[in-house]
Amino acid sequence: MKLSSKGQYAVRALIYLTYNSKDNSVPVGLKEIAAGESISLHYLEQIFFILKKAGIVKSLRGPNGGYLLNKKPSEIFIGDIIASVEPIEIISCISKSKAKKECRRKSVCLAFDMWNSISNKITEFLNSITIKDVIDEYKQKQAVLNKDKYSL
Repeated sequence: MKLSSKGQYAVRALIYLTYNSKDNSVPVGLKEIAAGESISLHYLEQIFFILKKAGIVKSLRGPNGGYLLNKKPSEIFIGDIIASVEPIEIISCISKSKAKKECRRKSVCLAFDMWNSISNKITEFLNSITIKDVIDEYKQKQAVLNKDKYSL
């Protein structure tokens, strides 16, 4: 499975937003996220339009406006972020998209169940990791690095 840049950028942007929003109390502007993550502002605007429509983020207008998470970081799963901007699929014949027709060979394909099982495992894994998990892991890693740096 290979994520498109849209899926990767959506995840990176939301992790950046969460990490820099001071416990989801200070909105973060798209210009800051774009600069911090080296993502085109125009592309990020498109992504955040989708994320807002999916209910993952909310926007605040005004001079101190920007974006905040619409839920707690512990309630937003990486799988949900990716699925909001692109389908999570390893091959097209097992697509869960309503726009795609069901595979004609499904009933005779010896590999169909295997592909479907792999796809389900990937989705299950992505839906087991929250934004909070990613940030907590990063903070732990930074604490270890800082401890090692000062103990030399």
